[in-house]
Amino acid sequence: MLVKGYYDFSLRKGGAPFRTGSEFDTQMLAYFRLDGDISQLFPYINAVAKSASLLEKPPFIRFVLDRFSCGLYPDHGVAASFITSQEALGFLDRLIDFLNDICARRDSLKPNYKKWNPVPVLQIFRLLPQTNCRSCGYPSCLAFAAALSTQKTSPERCPGFSRPISTQVVYPVHDKQGNLVSTVTIDIDPSRFNCVLELHDEDAALPASSRTAPGENNNSLPAILTERELEVLRLVAQGATNVEISKSLKISPHTVKSHIINIFNKLGVNDRTQAAVRALRHQLV
Repeated sequence: MLVKGYYDFSLRKGGAPFRTGSEFDTQMLAYFRLDGDISQLFPYINAVAKSASLLEKPPFIRFVLDRFSCGLYPDHGVAASFITSQEALGFLDRLIDFLNDICARRDSLKPNYKKWNPVPVLQIFRLLPQTNCRSCGYPSCLAFAAALSTQKTSPERCPGFSRPISTQVVYPVHDKQGNLVSTVTIDIDPSRFNCVLELHDEDAALPASSRTAPGENNNSLPAILTERELEVLRLVAQGATNVEISKSLKISPHTVKSHIINIFNKLGVNDRTQAAVRALRHQLV
């Protein structure tokens, strides 16, 4: 099943300011339709693509390809963020090649059927001791909750996290051709069985010497954060209020507010929780 191409391509401005002062002041989103239904490829994309997340209803997968974010439905998709139409069209050609390469290699790839069911950050935050003890390796309980919501860490890293009252293990059922036809879910009582779940943590698996330095990640952003904005963002990720940031950095609350507005605009977020999540994803703090 080869993907012949795309059609109904359109490029629209949207979101927070992208490169202030440039010809394009907002990020550009590319919308397109695909020739045929590619939903059968989703588990394989989930297995090989960077930062992939597979959703079941509606069928959807999002991932990163060549530093661009891409979201695909069975017959259409969206990608971000671009400066020019030429850049967007070049990416779509690259996307079609990527999908066709997966088609050609399907027999040698192990599909990943794991679905992503995100839990809101603030719901996870309510389960934490909210002491910012940093035993988990993150600068604050809010930062840990954000990482757990995006599956970048695991609950046992927090010493104050409550023991679960139940867990579920989902097993795949395949047909003779290896296609997923159904799943079987088994409930397990942790108090009766000593169950060890193997949880993958990309950040924890990397030695400190191999992680990208915050400065390098900052330079890769569309709009670079200043040193002062990075200091403010670090305190925001730790759960500090504007008044606390003002006292810590010895600047006025009005200046703090201005820095936070600039940070939100540069990161393309709308609130402090989203800023903390984005800071963790880009290893800015």
